[in-house]
Amino acid sequence: MSYRLRYDRRFMHLLEALPGDVRSVARRRVKALANEPYPSGAKELDEHPGFYRLWLPRGCRLVYEVREDEQIVDLLFVGPKSPDLYEKLGLGRQ
Repeated sequence: MSYRLRYDRRFMHLLEALPGDVRSVARRRVKALANEPYPSGAKELDEHPGFYRLWLPRGCRLVYEVREDEQIVDLLFVGPKSPDLYEKLGLGRQ
């Protein structure tokens, strides 16, 4: 079963701004989410069911939401992890 990947211009801008080696890894990981939205290494965010993060090289993260009912993976963020990353995304701990 294949999932549809959904993202906006901001996400694509973040992806293209990554260093070349990280960008190539990120592109592969994003593409793979269409077939396997729960890969090894993905961690569901505490207190936010359906939201996941994957580690990328150089301290970067890929943050996304899986919408099972619609078979969609919403790509929310890719880039360096700042201390307040999850709070900026509205996914901080309660």
